[in-house]
Amino acid sequence: MITRANIFPTIAGVLLLVLLPFIFQSPYHIQILTQLLIWAILFTGLDIAVGHAGLVSVAHGALFGLGAYVTGILTVDVGWGFWSTLPVAILVGALVGLGIGLLTLRMEGHYFVIATLGIGLLITIVIRNWTELTHGELGLSPVPKPISFESIPLNPSLTMYYLMAIVSFVCVAGSYLLMRTSTGRRLRAIRDNSALAAAVGIDVSRTRLVAFLISAGMAALAGSFQASYLSYIEPSIASYEVGFTALMAIIIGGRATVAGPFLGAAIFVVLPEILRSADEFRLITLGLILILVVLFAPDGLAGLSKVAFGKIANLFSGKPTNPNRNSSNVLLDQKDAS
Repeated sequence: MITRANIFPTIAGVLLLVLLPFIFQSPYHIQILTQLLIWAILFTGLDIAVGHAGLVSVAHGALFGLGAYVTGILTVDVGWGFWSTLPVAILVGALVGLGIGLLTLRMEGHYFVIATLGIGLLITIVIRNWTELTHGELGLSPVPKPISFESIPLNPSLTMYYLMAIVSFVCVAGSYLLMRTSTGRRLRAIRDNSALAAAVGIDVSRTRLVAFLISAGMAALAGSFQASYLSYIEPSIASYEVGFTALMAIIIGGRATVAGPFLGAAIFVVLPEILRSADEFRLITLGLILILVVLFAPDGLAGLSKVAFGKIANLFSGKPTNPNRNSSNVLLDQKDAS
């Protein structure tokens, strides 16, 4: 639900999405922004699992690729239209996510991470070697665009950008509203303390399974649009590198935040373009950014921005700020008073 506290950031975010193509007007920049929005959909889906449910999954790269291949196969080989393949891709991604969840969600910590990595690698191997279905290393093309651009009097790049802006906004709004339901409250309780959540009667496995299923479906949705956007897909689209990239983006951008997936996507889309002439430094730079964020901004760039804006607002409003006084201090004061 939209409240006074978040109405301004919502309006600002929508205006930014609308105005960005007018700031960066070249087709090259608009294509980069479109790719950023597709990644943001994937990262928003992963954030449901990682940020809200506490499930550190690296299988989402494979689920992303799975959605891309469902759309690619149905459009290129079967002859379906793009929009007809979208619900099938989401359903397949969600069902595979359901299977992964049933196999792994009783595991904890690094055991769960390793299990999702193994299943993700298995999906990638199947895509690479089932050549009769996926065409193997040859890939699939041309995957059709979602919209017939001839019927719309806009630049094709601009049309695709605004389509992805709408889809990403719907995904973010859906994730936000989900976290305001009883399911979202249960997820946060499980993330903070799964043993205590189970003790008060929350079905930990079932709640996590619902979150993972939704997260997997959203990853497949992003993969479908990626296939259409690129018009060509091959097995690397489902590689484990995509899963690790998504996980790092969530950590850097900020877990369990609306802006986090977009900030993470900006880092992983814009930075490689900036370092295109020095590609050997790309991984080093990303590694340094990840280390700095973990050390100095554990809540990610979104959390750091929130703190900074809060201090600026308090400074202009004249309110005193005491960063050391938190809820724990208040509880200790109440205990001493009693």
